[in-house]
Amino acid sequence: MGSLSIRFKVIALTTIIFLLAGFTVTYKMSQNQHTLELLESPKIHDVYVLEKDIVNRYCKFREKYVIAQIASVEEAHVTVKVSNFVYMKASDAIKGIRSDKLLTHKFFSQELARLAKADLLRSWQQGLISDVGRSSDNMHLYGGIVIDKSPQPVQKKRKIRKGEEANQLAISYYQGNMGYEKNLDEAFRLFEQAAKQGHPYAQVSLAQMYRDGESVDTDVKAALYWFGEAKKQGVASAQQEYDRLCQKMAECLK
Repeated sequence: MGSLSIRFKVIALTTIIFLLAGFTVTYKMSQNQHTLELLESPKIHDVYVLEKDIVNRYCKFREKYVIAQIASVEEAHVTVKVSNFVYMKASDAIKGIRSDKLLTHKFFSQELARLAKADLLRSWQQGLISDVGRSSDNMHLYGGIVIDKSPQPVQKKRKIRKGEEANQLAISYYQGNMGYEKNLDEAFRLFEQAAKQGHPYAQVSLAQMYRDGESVDTDVKAALYWFGEAKKQGVASAQQEYDRLCQKMAECLK
């Protein structure tokens, strides 16, 4: 009776071992198939844990793994961002992904790497790529955030004022730089052109030239007029110059 019980236990244990082995093999095959599909059809934001030699990253220490994330996909190539950090073990790199390291400042190098899709597949087959992951919710991978969904600041398009080109050229002639010889007559002409087009800082410069008699007879009333035009557009220095000039006149133009 005892020998039957032992035999039964041995058979049961052997069956469990075979089932577990079969499950492990099936799971491994499934994982390999999934990884193969990701490598054959890469997408932006896919994440690789791979040996640093693949992306020509030098490290004088023993660490050998880097994290790479796809930045763009072409027909036969992918361009990846590569981590500045190198890891001793692939599992350490996975921990880095789980702890949201990919979103930290300067985690990735500014230098991108371009890899052939065929080389990626070959490297995986050779065991040089340890892990390939793709976010299922377009944000997380292994519990960490790999795709930044925070709203990015809108870059406001700089408004180009009328007269901007003439004003910049006038400054160059006035100061005698940017390859232009100093020429106050030309500077005055261009400041006047830009001022009449409504450029507030050209109006200030023109007013100053009238006030100081540069390339033109001193004309305080003209200076006040152009300072006044500029202050209407909110130029603080124009308000100050206007008030200061007014104090020197018997009658000030309001």
